[in-house]
Amino acid sequence: MPFYAYCLLRLNPDEPWPVMQGISEHPVFPLRCGKYTMLVSRLERNYPFTPRSIVEHGQVIARAFETHTVLPMRFATYFKSEKQIENLIQENQKELLEAFCRLRGKSEMRLKLLFQADSFESDRRPCASNQLSQPAGSPNGTSLDARNQEFAHRLAAQVGDLFHPLEQQISCRLVHSRDVIVDCAHLVESQKVVSYQKLQTAASEQVKNCDLRISGPWPPYHFLPTTVRLPAASMVPLRRRAIATVR
Repeated sequence: MPFYAYCLLRLNPDEPWPVMQGISEHPVFPLRCGKYTMLVSRLERNYPFTPRSIVEHGQVIARAFETHTVLPMRFATYFKSEKQIENLIQENQKELLEAFCRLRGKSEMRLKLLFQADSFESDRRPCASNQLSQPAGSPNGTSLDARNQEFAHRLAAQVGDLFHPLEQQISCRLVHSRDVIVDCAHLVESQKVVSYQKLQTAASEQVKNCDLRISGPWPPYHFLPTTVRLPAASMVPLRRRAIATVR
């Protein structure tokens, strides 16, 4: 039976791991490879997942994230053998080490901005930054026009300046033909999460004609190495600041 993977973390060789339950109460256990450990369950590859399965997958990751730096695996990731997991770790040790060093002591915060298309003033100047992502079209194929793209970019840059994330990724989409959603994922130091949350009121006052919502802290789903999870096509890095390597 193949292994269903939840997340990768670093454990000391003699560090125990508590008994946990994963998808449909299947036992979760650690597969160790040197300093790295993959949390897995035994699950058939054709297992009939439900919306509840996604929640249970995230609950395992969230529990591990309470005490460790984790690299979450994409939902429904399987490995056919323990050897395949070992190969993933051994062949990508440098990238994995860099990711753990970069993400240790960090959390992901998510900020959602909702505004009505063409709800902004016509005399706004073009966005000066060339580091912002091009928003993706909506699921039904209707792309944002240039004016709404520019405004979405401006909002992303403005909230980035307010919240000062270590890294930021955004995606934009058009919904219901009139509403534009800008999703921002911010990487912040875990000890600054409370301060980040307190900025919501100030941000709401500065970002006009827009519904602003914050959630988190989350494991760093959007800031993973490609070894673990390729980012969605609409998500691209916006800002990276130097982070000291853990000794």
